[in-house]
Amino acid sequence: MNDVRDELLKILKKMDPNIVDDSLDIKFLQQYKNRYDVFGQFKDDKGIYEFALSFDTKGKIYRQHINMIQTLKLREELEKKLRE
Repeated sequence: MNDVRDELLKILKKMDPNIVDDSLDIKFLQQYKNRYDVFGQFKDDKGIYEFALSFDTKGKIYRQHINMIQTLKLREELEKKLRE
């Protein structure tokens, strides 16, 4: 599992170099013979993103979808209102 996480971090850092390593959350992982399908979330300096990637053991990407689901500013405002 750590090998998949490390390879996934390398791929995501190529797309978004500002990713926070500790924020990577793998919610779904399916392994085929030489390919992984992964779904999860990560955070960078702008917001929280959801991703779906399909890649092989050599790092070749077959499918990629990355979408921002929430800005950090919005999250901070919501947490502030919940505390009040």
